[in-house]
Formats: sequence, C-alpha cells, structure tokens
Amino acid sequence: VWMRRAHFTITGLPPKPEEVQAFLDDSSKDRKRTLVRGLLDSPHYGERWARHWMDLVRYAESRGHEGDAILPNAYHYRDYLIRAFNTDLPYDALVREHLAGDLLETPRRHPETGANESILATAWPFFGEENSTAVDLRLDECDRIDNKVDVLSKAFLGLTVACARCHDHKFDPLSTKEYYSMYSFFHSAADPAMDGNKMETPPVIRVPSKEDEKKLAS
Repeated sequence: VWMRRAHFTITGLPPKPEEVQAFLDDSSKDRKRTLVRGLLDSPHYGERWARHWMDLVRYAESRGHEGDAILPNAYHYRDYLIRAFNTDLPYDALVREHLAGDLLETPRRHPETGANESILATAWPFFGEENSTAVDLRLDECDRIDNKVDVLSKAFLGLTVACARCHDHKFDPLSTKEYYSMYSFFHSAADPAMDGNKMETPPVIRVPSKEDEKKLAS
C-alpha cells in the first residue's frame, strides 16, 4: 500500500508487478529511501509535477474557441517545464525565466542541442482561450490581455488583480493605475519564440532604451 501511494504521489503512475515484488523481497532498512530516490530520478516525476504548474498558467495546445485553433509549438513550453522539474531547477530561477527569460545575459542551454532553454519560459502568457471570430476587436484584445494579467497576478503574486481593471481594488492596495501598468507590459509583447530548435531568438518584449526613458521623463 505504501509503495503504491509513493508511486502515485511522485510519478502519478502505478508500480509494475515486478517492482512490487522486488520491493517486498527487499529486506534492507533503506528500501523506502531507495525507492523514493529512484522515483524522484524518474523522468515521469517531471511529467507528473509539471502538470500542476501548467494548470496555473492555463497551458493548452489549442485556443479553445469554436474552431479550437491549434498552437503547433506549444509543446516546446511543456517539454521545457518537464525538463526544469526533472533537473530540479530552483524556484527563483524558474520565475526569473518566466518573467525575463529572453533578457538573461547567460541563459540556460539544452544539454544536448545547446538551444536557449530560458527563453522558452516566456511563452506562458500566450496560452488561454482566444475568440477567433470577435465582433468587438478592441474588447477582445482587452479580454486577452486581462487574462494574462490575471494569470501573472495569481501564479506569481498570489493576488487577484483582475478586478482592478474597472476600479481600485476593494480589499488589497491595488489601483487601476497599477493594473494598467501591468496591462501595458503585455500589450507591448510580441508572440513568443517557442521553436525549441533555435539557438538564439530575439527578445519577445522590447526593453526601453535610455532615449525612451528620457522622452518619458520629459
């Protein structure tokens, strides 16, 4: 019973009959520790636990509206996430790659292909439902970006910021000004480079230059 529970918790898969028998035949005092370490080293560990993070960022491989248009390269983000969990990427590094993976001076590299791993994390804002036949295009754009702000605030801040879209937040110190500051961040973002075969890709979010900052200041 304990062994099955450990398997389902760590990998989400049941043990094979021969694995159960081998565990029962093992009389060493460290057999449980050995089993857990083996499950943590399994590639299925990342597949199991990456699913929880994919739920947070609303991962999908299609748009989910009427025609349900396919996102052909979405699996690159999924595989990136699985590799991140299997290599025990620290949480602060995971967050940094999600928010600025295209801007890191020394991004992580895929151990086999040498491709830029960090930039793949920046694909998360572009998942979610999109109306393929919108009548009010401006409203549809606002709804799409609102979804990104909502995911960002809930997944990374543990806050519900979306209600500040219409008014200052009633219970938390969040203003509409702060909401639309986050909104503008996503509004300036281009589609992500989810092609995992590319060695280098340009930034998906433009960084203001010093000249831009001077213009804004004036």
